[in-house]
Amino acid sequence: MVYIALGSNIGNRFVLLQKAVDCIGSRIGTILSVSKVYETPAWGFESDAFLNACIKIKTDQTALDVLDALLTIENELGRNRDPSEGYQARPIDLDILLFNNEIISHERLQLPHPRMELRQFVLTPLADIAAKKVHPQFKKSIEELQQKCEDNSVLSIWNEPLKF
Repeated sequence: MVYIALGSNIGNRFVLLQKAVDCIGSRIGTILSVSKVYETPAWGFESDAFLNACIKIKTDQTALDVLDALLTIENELGRNRDPSEGYQARPIDLDILLFNNEIISHERLQLPHPRMELRQFVLTPLADIAAKKVHPQFKKSIEELQQKCEDNSVLSIWNEPLKF
């Protein structure tokens, strides 16, 4: 199982999240569940609020193949990554959080996603669909990580669910 975080804070945020879900379902694998959508403040930089969600998918692809597909989808939806600029506003952000129970340390991909345990905008939607899933490095459930997270950002549930 693969868990992917989705975020958007430029343009029609909800439409961009829905387009990303549709692309992931048609190109990467079968979507098994989708979290609620949350409006969240920008984290680590000043910007407009994000919409965030998480999805669970089943795929036969490798983690690097999934990463490449997500980067292509981001590009098609208007994201231009500039790693030299750090955190920045973006129309779409797609991150692999967990890939099966694998721990991957590759120059292009670190899994589980680094610092996910510090961010409520990741943990809260992930807990919607994977509360009992155990983080392979910390050996704690997502629910436990969420409860211990010191990020006190206020997350608001968005009024419309993503379809899959």
